[in-house]
Amino acid sequence: MDIGQTIAGLRSKANMTQEQLASELYVSRELISKWETGKSPPNYKMILKLADLFSVEVDEIFDKERILTEELSACVPVGADAPPEVLSRTVNTFLQSLSGRDRYVFIRRYYYFEDAFEIGDEYGLSAEHVRTILMRTRKKLKKYLKGALT
Repeated sequence: MDIGQTIAGLRSKANMTQEQLASELYVSRELISKWETGKSPPNYKMILKLADLFSVEVDEIFDKERILTEELSACVPVGADAPPEVLSRTVNTFLQSLSGRDRYVFIRRYYYFEDAFEIGDEYGLSAEHVRTILMRTRKKLKKYLKGALT
């Protein structure tokens, strides 16, 4: 089950409408709809709020390792058939080779699921600069994985 379906299920189980959930989280009903339809995933801070609101563990809402694998799947070279735990270890090794800033930007995006604006605010960067850092880091990761997994 994906994040959107899980959120919709938790909301339904709590007998809440999208409007009521939006009100509880101080977001728009349209954003709740985007989460539930998979058009836009919630960031990690919202996932923490959802887990607290519905009295569930974060892991019940989403599987970080699966999400990481899906979002970064374009970086995995064709023909590399590594289990998620091997891929996670390899990515962690790669992250150690990055500069501090690039590593933290990458982690905040792909571990904490923060968007480019949130990350940029933290580091005094524009959202476009954050997206550029992430794009370059994904290219480096793809090259690294090609050497490590094939």
